[in-house]
Amino acid sequence: MSRILLADDHPMIRTALEALLRGTDFNIVGTSATGEDALKDIARLEPDLVLLDLQMPGGTGMEVIRALASAGSHLKIVVLTAGIDDTSLIEARALGVRGLVLKSSDPAFLLDCLEQVKSGGTWIDPELQTRVEELSGTLAASPRPALAPRERQLIGFVRKGLRNREIADQLGVTEGTVKVYLHAVFEKLGVSSRTELAVRADEFLAGSYLKS
Repeated sequence: MSRILLADDHPMIRTALEALLRGTDFNIVGTSATGEDALKDIARLEPDLVLLDLQMPGGTGMEVIRALASAGSHLKIVVLTAGIDDTSLIEARALGVRGLVLKSSDPAFLLDCLEQVKSGGTWIDPELQTRVEELSGTLAASPRPALAPRERQLIGFVRKGLRNREIADQLGVTEGTVKVYLHAVFEKLGVSSRTELAVRADEFLAGSYLKS
């Protein structure tokens, strides 16, 4: 029996999901109505899997996902959402979300997804899978800027969660110099935030970004 924490702020959705999972191998051990409560309940209940809505008060689903990733959690996450933008879709995949299901889909899709994730696999709603493939194709077709060794080193530090002062200590430069370096990396890679850089670090550190 897999223990599930259900995080969704809509009582009707929670009731419907409890009814859907009744009699299955999935047991809802707790429900959370806010992102903040979801993180507290995850720590308290230690579920096997979290079924997570993206739009919640008190911390969105993406904020919950980022917090778990930053903490090094290996909790299996299934996102159940009414909709998701392209940036969040890419970020959720990069942060290790195991399942993505649209609320408008057939309930059987959610059961299939939970079974796949329970077994260690991944499952993406067919509608979202098409978007993932399109986005992957766009990213693959985009020219990849060459990164110098210092730039790759900076990305590695950001991926580890080091702050500017810590990076400055590592490199033997001032904190202001680190800010200048990072701004240049943001511009080169077309990222808008430190979080996006950290999320996509593995992509940017791949061999295809090596400076020839």
